[in-house]
Amino acid sequence: MAAPQWIDVSQLSFDVLMKLEEPHLRWFPREWPNNELGTAMKHNRPVYGYFCMNLNGDDQWLKVLVGKAADPDRDTVRGCEIAVMKRICDWIVYVYCPEEYDKQPFLKWNDDELLCLADYKGKVIIDIGSGTGRLIEPVVKVAQTVYAIEPVRNLREFMKSKFIKYRDKFFTMDGLITDIPLPDKSCDILLSGHVYGDAPDDELNEMERVTRDGGMVILCPGNSDADNEAHETLVKRGYEWAVFHEPVDGAKRKYWRTV
Repeated sequence: MAAPQWIDVSQLSFDVLMKLEEPHLRWFPREWPNNELGTAMKHNRPVYGYFCMNLNGDDQWLKVLVGKAADPDRDTVRGCEIAVMKRICDWIVYVYCPEEYDKQPFLKWNDDELLCLADYKGKVIIDIGSGTGRLIEPVVKVAQTVYAIEPVRNLREFMKSKFIKYRDKFFTMDGLITDIPLPDKSCDILLSGHVYGDAPDDELNEMERVTRDGGMVILCPGNSDADNEAHETLVKRGYEWAVFHEPVDGAKRKYWRTV
């Protein structure tokens, strides 16, 4: 699946890749049809060095790509740089200009789709994979405490600034949907959007672990409008669901369950 092109990466230096963080490097695409990554890295030694240093020994795959790279003219190299940046454009936005992601029209869905599912007043809320904090916006004002779990440091810093008026009850933490850095039964309501689905059972087990008995897990949106593996797992686990409209992207599903 092609990355969304939220900014024109052709105007950026390839050095912008040195803003990427450890999670990005760990998940970096390792197959390139024309070895664009190998060529771009071979001719951008500081970026190549940054990757090798931060991959913590897991860099053999990149060394192989660079070893296979030819020595084309500068225009061809620049074409390879742009191809790489286009493929990871969403990650570049997260670390370079998260405010651009925060303005995307698909985030302008109706808050009532979330607010109608639970009473958030006075509750402890965990948001997994917070990004720029879209799910937090409608609930942070009334919540007792909000923990935003987000593995990208630059997004955590963006959210701190965005929600600075709530700094006494809003806290960011580094973590993943399969590794939430909080104890069992930590929250009344757990939220997540556009995160669930890579490892459905493991992710649900971890989200339900940190949710108190009688609390709720809400995935909004939890899925595209499709009966895929993620959907089947949720239904088998007793999750209710409904379809709603997300601007630009169209029909989405939200899921919820009292634990």
